[in-house]
Amino acid sequence: MPKKRIDREAKKLFIDVLVGLKDKAEFEMFMEGLFSSAEIKDFSRRLLAAKFLMEKKTYLEIQQDMGMGEGTINKIHFKTKGSPLFRSLFEK
Repeated sequence: MPKKRIDREAKKLFIDVLVGLKDKAEFEMFMEGLFSSAEIKDFSRRLLAAKFLMEKKTYLEIQQDMGMGEGTINKIHFKTKGSPLFRSLFEK
């Protein structure tokens, strides 16, 4: 069983490493070196669902386009709705 503080330490390390990456190429190498293609696909699909939600697509449209469950879409919506960060990311 992991120590209680290990998850906080791991999250901090992950964020610090991401912030320290120099460019897109380095980020891509990092992602492909640490995550499986399925994990990258899942992460990418969640990001795309967040973008679709910001574009005011309905849950049904996202389900049909992506084959994603309503529960997953709802979690993404709850965590990103009204977020100025996500709004600015998708306006670029």
